[in-house]
Amino acid sequence: MTSTPLHGLGSRVDYLEVRAYLEARGWTRVPSRRAYAAIYRSPREPVAEVQVPLDRDLADYAEAMGVVARRVSEWEGRSAESVLHDLLQPRRDVLRFGLEGEVTRDGGVSLADGLGLANGVRKALLASACSVKRPRAFHPRLGLAEAESFVRQCRLGQTEVGSFVLTVETPLDLGTQGGEPFGRRTALLLLRSVAHLARSVRMGEPQRVLDAVEDAPRVSANLCEALVEMMPSDESADLRLRGSWSPLLPVVGEVPAEVHVDRNMYERLERLAHQLRPMRETQPDQFVGRVTELMGAPGEQGTVEGPVVLQVQVEDELLRARVVLGAVDYRQAASAHLEQRYVTVRGVLRRGPRTHWIEDASGFGIVGAAVTRL
Repeated sequence: MTSTPLHGLGSRVDYLEVRAYLEARGWTRVPSRRAYAAIYRSPREPVAEVQVPLDRDLADYAEAMGVVARRVSEWEGRSAESVLHDLLQPRRDVLRFGLEGEVTRDGGVSLADGLGLANGVRKALLASACSVKRPRAFHPRLGLAEAESFVRQCRLGQTEVGSFVLTVETPLDLGTQGGEPFGRRTALLLLRSVAHLARSVRMGEPQRVLDAVEDAPRVSANLCEALVEMMPSDESADLRLRGSWSPLLPVVGEVPAEVHVDRNMYERLERLAHQLRPMRETQPDQFVGRVTELMGAPGEQGTVEGPVVLQVQVEDELLRARVVLGAVDYRQAASAHLEQRYVTVRGVLRRGPRTHWIEDASGFGIVGAAVTRL
């Protein structure tokens, strides 16, 4: 028993935090004949009881905490390990983003998909934080001071057994507004917004998202794009979101226990992201960045030409954008890539949740170098 993960976690849990956790969820303390144990009874039928050890010096303290976690996990419908992780961070809310599919059954994903999930989670947190301050269909910049401060104070928690799960611990000690800390409001809005989005798509009523239905959270294009970025490149997994809340601060209002985004929703989410973005005139602009991928192939004349991927700065974002180049410009792109030099190109940026394009490209060249036409 002492070698199990539950034993290690249980030995670190403070019984005072366990009592606060149970009481915040409606468990009632009942009389106990043992001075070193407190008995709590669940508020629902069928009734469940747990016995919380009140002395860390007890020889079986860790085992007893493992039993408590298993009983609570059965009652809450989640793993005992996740219950213990929450008890170790009682002053933080916890959001879990899980990818579920055949490729994640061993608990791992490719590096690219893992980075995509992490980047998507970061953008979703920023988008929700901005929506707490300014609810709107699209945030042209995700750089609000409070949003950035919130994300900087978030932490990655320990991974968990099962599907690939990214655990994010969100802070509660930021400034309050309307009686709740900013961090709690952001986490709740994220879960409620994704639930509303998934429900609307599942019911075939995307207009509910576009029209901002009364009494429903405002969904932003940024959030839709973030969800698409979380998904594996081959769209082979579902996405599950789950929140658990600090026992020190009761949750106000209803909040879904879990949100399931099916893999067949991905295309519709991309479409909604595009529809939520404001329509703008497509004026060409100048872009500066680095070449990150060369994807060309020999053309009719035998010279290599075709798409390259640039990392360009657009307002406060670093975007990956494809641009198709002829043979001469492609040769310059390859040289810039090898020498790690900046390039510039003029064109029209077409945004997408996953892929961006620079169309009608012209004037491609290496920054600080004369363009030689052969």
